[in-house]
Formats: sequence, structure tokens, C-alpha cells
Amino acid sequence: MTISTGESVITAADIDDLITRVRQTAGDPGHLESAKAALFSGTGPDPDAARRIRQRLLVTALRHGGALLAKLLGRLSPRETAMVRRYAHRLAGFLDTLEVWAAQPIILALMGFGLPYGEAEAITVAVLLLVW
Repeated sequence: MTISTGESVITAADIDDLITRVRQTAGDPGHLESAKAALFSGTGPDPDAARRIRQRLLVTALRHGGALLAKLLGRLSPRETAMVRRYAHRLAGFLDTLEVWAAQPIILALMGFGLPYGEAEAITVAVLLLVW
């Protein structure tokens, strides 16, 4: 796992991949195109707005797969990866309901899905590092 130095680990190519996937399966990827423009044009949004955009992108990746989901899974063990794949849609649905993404509610939700504490914690840390 890497420590963030403030730069986004989500790239324009990751968003392009999501745009393609959403266009093929769900229709209009306009919100993703807006997210890409907001993150990668000019000075970009303030840090809180950028974090919220990255959160929305991760939720979309949990639902549609792709390069961004692969970045999340690359931070996890094979067992944790299998658990994320199994519960990706449920996790995305839960994350959609959160006002503030914090470790405790995410860990508790994953444990509620049936994951052991250790795996729930590791997945939560990987999720939070990707969006913060």
C-alpha cells in the first residue's frame, strides 16, 4: 500500500475507461465527462470537491469495473480482491448513502455483508487511500 502525497491516483485514462464502460452498459456518461473536466482542467476543484468527485468515480468503478477498480484491487490480497468482487455492488450502494466517508462505517458495513474484521479493515483502507 502506498502513502498518498497529495496527487490523485485516479488518472484521466481511468475516467476515459469508465466513460466507455458506462456508455456500453448504462447509457449517458455525462456525469463522468464532467468529473474528468473538473479534475483535469485548469486549477481543478478545491480539495473537498475533488475528493467527492473521486468518491463518485470509485462508486461507478465498483458498479462497472475497469482500470479504476483494478487500481483498488491491486492494493489488496487475493482473498480481499475476491471479497470486493463478490460485494462490489452492495459496497457501491452503501457508499452512495454516506455523507462522510470514514473508516468505521465502511468497516461495519463490510462486516455486515459477512466479511471478517481484518479483510473489512484492509478493504476500507484501500478505498479511503484511493479517494483521499
